[in-house]
Amino acid sequence: MLILASSSPRRAKLLSDFGLEFIVEPSHIDEDQVDSKLKPTELAIELAKQKALLVSKNHPDDIVIGADTIVVHENTILGKPKDEEDAYRMLKRLSSERHIVYTAVALVKGKKIHTFITEAEVSMKPLSDLEIHNYIKTGEPMDKAGAYGIQGDGGNLVDHYKGDFFTIVGLPLKDLMEALKNFQ
Repeated sequence: MLILASSSPRRAKLLSDFGLEFIVEPSHIDEDQVDSKLKPTELAIELAKQKALLVSKNHPDDIVIGADTIVVHENTILGKPKDEEDAYRMLKRLSSERHIVYTAVALVKGKKIHTFITEAEVSMKPLSDLEIHNYIKTGEPMDKAGAYGIQGDGGNLVDHYKGDFFTIVGLPLKDLMEALKNFQ
């Protein structure tokens, strides 16, 4: 059995759309307990691994998928906004700028662990205060790293990107399928 250790409806939809059979068992780790001095890529991998490991304790014979997506602008990690003001601050910062999106994935089965990370570069359009406030009113930015979702209304804020679209959404499907094939 395949288990997705995530409460993200986007990740579940991606796996479902790809035709995989799986169950969802969200991992409720305290992300603040992970060493904040880690480099962004190390942090994403560690969080993905901790999520998968926690859920795998209840499912040692199953493959558990943990994932974590982070947005990095000028060496600063932009997580999920705490409130609308925080979302505004992030989007204002990203306006007319490029940033990197990293998605780390961890596969765990028993004592076997495999991790990988993918990255994509995103360039945002110049955003007016009105555009930012109207986007925040949709509620979409509130549960997303960097305060936007490229697959939704937030895609209108993006000028262009380089790399894998699904890395930006939060689950790099091509790399995940390859990893699952080799993991078995």
